[in-house]
Amino acid sequence: MAQSENNYLLKLWDRNICPFCKQSLDPVKRVGTGQKKDGGFCSLSCYARYYELDLRERARRIQRDFSS
Repeated sequence: MAQSENNYLLKLWDRNICPFCKQSLDPVKRVGTGQKKDGGFCSLSCYARYYELDLRERARRIQRDFSS
């Protein structure tokens, strides 16, 4: 992850703002990995859309590994 993106996610975490939709979020209901460096999202949908490319690549690798 690029340093600027990491700083962006940390800043929004502290402000309780979803990195994808920019809405404020309830810190008790924060969705994500649970690690501040990965950001906190207002919903699983926002999390999935933000990390869509990473999740697709991970799924491709898993599928490739199991089909070998």
